[in-house]
Amino acid sequence: MHFAKPSFLIGALFAASLALVCAAAPARAADTVRTVVSGGIKREYILHIPKGAPEGPKPLVIALHGALQPAGMMQRYLDLDAVADREGFVVAYPKGLNLLWNDGRSSIAGFLPLLHRRDDGRFVLDVLDRLAAEGIADPGRAYLMGFSNGGFLTAFVACRYAERFAAYAALMMTVPVGYAQSCKPSKPVPILLMNGTYDPIVPMFGRPTPGARLMSASSTASLFARLDGCAAPQQTSAPHARIWRWERCAPGAAVAYYEIAGGHQPPSQSTGAVDALASVLLGPRRSGLDAPQEIWAFFKRFGAPRSAPDRAPEAAEPRVAATAAPSVAPMASPPTTALAMAPTPAPAADAAPILRNPDSPATAWQGIAPQDGGEPAGNGQAVSHTSAVSRVATAVPLPPPSPLRERTTIPR
Repeated sequence: MHFAKPSFLIGALFAASLALVCAAAPARAADTVRTVVSGGIKREYILHIPKGAPEGPKPLVIALHGALQPAGMMQRYLDLDAVADREGFVVAYPKGLNLLWNDGRSSIAGFLPLLHRRDDGRFVLDVLDRLAAEGIADPGRAYLMGFSNGGFLTAFVACRYAERFAAYAALMMTVPVGYAQSCKPSKPVPILLMNGTYDPIVPMFGRPTPGARLMSASSTASLFARLDGCAAPQQTSAPHARIWRWERCAPGAAVAYYEIAGGHQPPSQSTGAVDALASVLLGPRRSGLDAPQEIWAFFKRFGAPRSAPDRAPEAAEPRVAATAAPSVAPMASPPTTALAMAPTPAPAADAAPILRNPDSPATAWQGIAPQDGGEPAGNGQAVSHTSAVSRVATAVPLPPPSPLRERTTIPR
């Protein structure tokens, strides 16, 4: 199977249409656009400080927008500020150059050649350090989250600078398969992950992109569970969602994986006309489960007040190469959609890599349809999920709204 068009074109169309809808929305009076020099470049970020917040350092959430999505649009679309106003934390929305992030793959946002080196991970840390130095943010209660392209950068920072943030959340992304070997965080990583079963941009079953082949969503969750030394997860449910929580992990760590019966959009407490417009291209946005509230409920369990930032040594050896292509782990078959139990088994040593030259635009968009390879079940036997994978693989055109797809086996 070959994808007819690069999926970033869908994102571009969505960004353009949604920008027109949101352009008239006024900026909030308490918000300011600030600058910080990072890597010799003046970079911008939006800062939201809750009205009536007490003086002194406050918890900080840095939220990274998706590809071709202005930071201000991300701010209005996610509505994280409402939770911040209620809970008393500060939110920073950094702006990617040309609305894109260098997210750890050997390409910009997974589709543009990396012509000029830039370290967006360092930019995120520079925002944190500036706000901590000004006494606005408490570096001991700093958290990082990102959506889509911003989610990829969030995972990259978690692997390379784990000690700088108390917890992480990555929405609608899956990590490159090379992270199975290259992601070596300096401490256990509390992280929340969300993916949509009908996502046409970052499919749950994984896919090749220029610079890296992506794991499945379930394998991504299992990877962090393994890195955190977690025991088996507990499974629960919520409106339009299945949730797996790894709580029995190394001290100070936890992993939460939300499988949303929706598209390339985080769930919201309620949906409206803008969400309906975006659904045409990105898949449905579900209501009833609010992503910002779930993320903050996860974040606030971690971290403790600290007066000054702990800067990572400048000469430290990076744990994930910032510009080199992550190594492509050989795989016998593409990952499946259902949740794999941690630890994730190593791929077969004699299997051929999916992409021989992941940096080549001529080969990188060779979409590989999931094969019927099965997955580990609770008893270690392989379970086939061909029908479930096929439904996700045909996410464009979108299926009609429906309950969560059936599973042959639920992890125990």
